[in-house]
Amino acid sequence: MDAAGYTPGIAAGGVFVVKGSHLSPDGAFQASGYPLTTTLNGVSLALSPAAGGAGIPAYLISAYNSGGTSQLAALLPSTVAPGSYNLTVTSNGVTSAAVGVTVAARKFNLFTADSTGSGAAALQVVDWNGNYHYNRFTTQTISGNAVSPAHPGDFVVAYGTGLGAIQLPDQSPPGALDLRAQVSIQVLIGGEAVTPLYAGRSPDYPGIDQVNFQLPADVATGCVQTIQVSVNGSLSNAANISIAPAGSDTCSPAPVSNDILSRLDQGGAFTVGNFWLTQLSPTPGQPLAGGLGNVNESAYGGFVKYTGNQLASAAALLNPTGSCQVLRVVGNSGQLVFGPVGAYLNAGQLILTGPGVANRPFTVDTSTGIYSLPLGATSSSTSSVHLPIGFSSFNAAPSVSPGTYQLIGNGGGDIGIFSASMTFGQPLAIQGGLPLSIARTSDLTLSWTGGNPGDVVSVTGISGTMIGGTSATPIYNAAKFTCSTTAGAGSITVPSSLLMQLPASGTNGIGYLSVTSGPQPVAGNGLFTAPLTAGGTTDAGFFLGALGLFGTTSYQ
Repeated sequence: MDAAGYTPGIAAGGVFVVKGSHLSPDGAFQASGYPLTTTLNGVSLALSPAAGGAGIPAYLISAYNSGGTSQLAALLPSTVAPGSYNLTVTSNGVTSAAVGVTVAARKFNLFTADSTGSGAAALQVVDWNGNYHYNRFTTQTISGNAVSPAHPGDFVVAYGTGLGAIQLPDQSPPGALDLRAQVSIQVLIGGEAVTPLYAGRSPDYPGIDQVNFQLPADVATGCVQTIQVSVNGSLSNAANISIAPAGSDTCSPAPVSNDILSRLDQGGAFTVGNFWLTQLSPTPGQPLAGGLGNVNESAYGGFVKYTGNQLASAAALLNPTGSCQVLRVVGNSGQLVFGPVGAYLNAGQLILTGPGVANRPFTVDTSTGIYSLPLGATSSSTSSVHLPIGFSSFNAAPSVSPGTYQLIGNGGGDIGIFSASMTFGQPLAIQGGLPLSIARTSDLTLSWTGGNPGDVVSVTGISGTMIGGTSATPIYNAAKFTCSTTAGAGSITVPSSLLMQLPASGTNGIGYLSVTSGPQPVAGNGLFTAPLTAGGTTDAGFFLGALGLFGTTSYQ
C-alpha cells in the first residue's frame, strides 16, 4: 500500500509499505543514513514485471517485526514503469511468495498525524513572522513544540507521497524539486480549490513530497475542515485541517467545547456513546431481495473513545443542525458509521424496551465492540450493493411504534450502569423518493413534507469500493457525508463540492443514501451521560430515533 493513505497501489518514486508475517528479524530497524540501500538487516524486496523480466529492487527505509507481525517501508525507484508487478520479500535468504501490485505513474496521498491515512493531516502552519506551528485545535506549547490552528491568509505545508518520478537519484535527499510544471495540482479546502505555491519533493527526505499553499482570506473555518490534493484530476485521501477565524486562538466552529479541544491537543481523549433505533423503508422503485418485507428495523450503537487526531470521526456523529461533515473511511461496515479509528468500550449487557419491544437484549460483536439488535428477519444485503451496519433485519409491517423507548445498561468493564430515553418523532414524506443514481458534479436537493418543524433531518451518503475482506465482512475504501437541517426547512441541498469528495461507487462496493428525521435531542430525550469505570463520565451520549427512507444509490 502507499505509505500515506494506506490504500492498494503504489507510485513510481513514492514511499510504500508491505505488511505481512515474519518479513524481517524481530525488532525495529531504520536506515542509518543516505543514500538508502536495497538491503536492511538482511531484508530486501523486489518487483518483477507480471509479463516477465528481471526483478527491480526497492530502497529499504525501515523494517519492523514483533511476534511475527511485520511491516516494511520502502522507496520505489522512479525508473519503474507503470504496470502490473509481482512483489517478493527476501529475509535472511528466504523468499516469500509473490504478491501482485499495481504501479502508477502518480498516486498522491496525504500523510496524517497518526499515520492511519485518515483524520488530522500532517500539516505545518507558517505565521506572518515565519514561525512554524504544528496544526492543532488550540494555540499553546506542548512538549516544547508550538501548536495552533491555521488562519485565513496563513501559509501551510502539507506532506505526502506519490507525486511521481524524478530525474535525480531517488535514494538521496533531492533538494527542492518543484513538479508543478509537469502535472496539474490543486489543494481543496472544504471543496474550495487553491493553487499551490510549491508542489514537489521535500528537500531533505527521499520519496516524500510537500505541497505549500496559502489559505484564502475567505476560507471556511472549522476544527475538522476537509483537505485533499488533486493531481491531474485524481483526488488524494481526504484528511482534516483545523482553521480558526482571524485573531482567534481556537478553531471554530467546534463540535466540542474549548476545554475538550485543549485536552485533545495535550493527548487526552473524547468519549461518546451513540445509539440508534431505526425504522427505514426502501425508496420507491427499489424492492428488497428475499421477500423479507418492506421496513428495516433495528437498534445498534456503541461507546467509542477518540483522540484529537480522530475528532473528525466523532464530529460526524455530533453533526450539528445546519452543517455538513465528510469522513473518509478505509474499514468495515461498522467503521462507516463510527469512523475508521477509535477505541470501542465495554458497556456490558444492554437492554432495549418500549412499545412493541419488551426488554430485548443487544448482542455485541467482540471483534468491533459494536452492539446490535435486529428487530425482524435477517438479511445481509438488500441488493448487489452492500449497505452499512444496521441493515440486518426487515419486517413486512412496522413493529416499532410511536412512544418512548429506553436503553438500559447494566455496566461493563469500561462503562458503568446507565439509562437513556428517547421518544420517536413523526415521519417525513420525501417528495419523489430518493435518487437511484447521483451525479457528483451537480448539487443534490431533497424536499419533504410533514414531521414536527423542530425535528432534526439528517441526510447521509456513502460511496466507495470494496478493497478486501469477504462478501460477508467487506473492507471498503469509501467516504461518508452527513448534512442536517430541521423538518421545518422543507428541503436541503447537498453541494457538489461536498459530493465530489466521495469516490465513485464501485461495481463491488457500497453506494448508500438515506434521509431520516427525529426529535432534537435534549437531556432526558436523546441526550445522556454514562459513568466511566476509570472515573468521570462520557463527554457525550446520544440515543436517537431515526425514521425515513434509504436507498442503494450509485454515485457517478
